[in-house]
Amino acid sequence: MLILVVMLVAAIVWLRGTAEQRDDVPYKIYFARQSLEGLQIRSDVKMKGIKVGAVTGFRISSRHPGSVEVVVKVDDSTPMLQSTRATVERHLLTGIASIRLVNTDDSSPPLAAVQPGERYPLIAEGESEHQISESMAQVASRADETMQRINRVLSDDNQAAATEILANLRRISSNFERSLAGLDKTLASVGLAADEMRALSAGIAGDARRLAVRYDNLGEESTAAVRNISASIGRVSDDVARLARSADALFADGNLELQITARELRATADSLGATARRLRDPAKLLFGPPADSLGPGEGPR
Repeated sequence: MLILVVMLVAAIVWLRGTAEQRDDVPYKIYFARQSLEGLQIRSDVKMKGIKVGAVTGFRISSRHPGSVEVVVKVDDSTPMLQSTRATVERHLLTGIASIRLVNTDDSSPPLAAVQPGERYPLIAEGESEHQISESMAQVASRADETMQRINRVLSDDNQAAATEILANLRRISSNFERSLAGLDKTLASVGLAADEMRALSAGIAGDARRLAVRYDNLGEESTAAVRNISASIGRVSDDVARLARSADALFADGNLELQITARELRATADSLGATARRLRDPAKLLFGPPADSLGPGEGPR
C-alpha cells in the first residue's frame, strides 16, 4: 500500500509538472451575439478541428453590458492573428459547447497587443454557424409558409375556376376569330361598294359635264335668238314711232279720233321700245334681276 501511494503521488507530481511546462498563452473573448449554453470550464478550444487550448473561466461582463467574458488558454504554437475570430460550436448529441478559432486572413499580423484596461489580448467574436442555421431555419419556415399559401391558391376550387376561365378565354378567342373573318368579308364588301360608288360618281360627273355643255350651248342659242328678237322689235318700234310722228303731223289739224289714234300708235311704239330694251339682257329676262337689285319683299325667281 505504501508503494502504491508513493507511486500515485509521484504520478500526480509528474503530471502537474508536465502541465506547468506547457507554455499556454491566455486570451479573452467577449461574446455578445452567441449563446454559451453548454460551455464549461476546461471546454475545448479548437482550430481546424484540432484542440489547441481550453476554457479557463467565464463570467457576465461588467465592462461590456450584454456580453460574456470568456478567458481561454491557447498553445503558444497556435497561429493567433489579428484576423482570428472565435465562435461557439455544439455537439449535436451531447450539447456540449466548444470554442472554434478561425483565421480569416492568414497574412494578418500576430495577435499580441493588449488593449488598455485589459489583462490579455482580445480575440474578436465571429459569426456562429448556429446563427446561420437559425437563419436557414427561418428561411425554411418562410418557404414552408409560402408553399402553404401556394397550396391554398392551387386548391381544387381555384383550379376549377382557373379551368373555367381558360375555357371561356378559348371560346372568346374562337368567337373573335370568326368575328375577324366576318369583318374581313364586310371590309371587302365595303371596298366593292366604294369602287361602285366611284364608278357611279365618275358617270354622274360625265353626265353633268355633258349637261353643262348642252346648257351652255342652249344658253348661247337662246341669247342669240332673244337678241335677234330684240333687234326686230327695236326696228318695229322705230317704224311705229316714225308712223306715229307722221300721223301726228298729218292729223294735227284733223278731228279728235285721228288724234286719239296717233296717241295710241305712240303708246304702242313706247311699249315696243321697252320690250326691246328688256330683251337686250336675256339672262335678266330668263333668271330675273340680281339679288342685290331686289326691293323689299321681292325674291329671286
